[in-house]
Amino acid sequence: MWKSTAAAPFDRNLQLAVIDTGGQVHALIFPCRRVLRGWINSQTGLPVYVFPTHWREWDGRIEEAPIGEPEQERLAIVEEYADDQRAIIKKDRDAFN
Repeated sequence: MWKSTAAAPFDRNLQLAVIDTGGQVHALIFPCRRVLRGWINSQTGLPVYVFPTHWREWDGRIEEAPIGEPEQERLAIVEEYADDQRAIIKKDRDAFN
């Protein structure tokens, strides 16, 4: 059963569906994972540049390959986000003082 991508879980192998400009629905033939920056191919770890409309559990077999972003890259993304948030807070505090 297809579900809306608005509720798609993170870090699980999913099959995505996209709707083309002609209104036709197409299911991707490889597993994908939702990550902080969008979607990646579960087999290669590379970004998938699509705007999916629906998802369902991936039922197929997954070939041996890296899954998702390497842990160090994920940590770097989180640290960068935290640094940005700290800078915003500092700027706001300075503006009030």
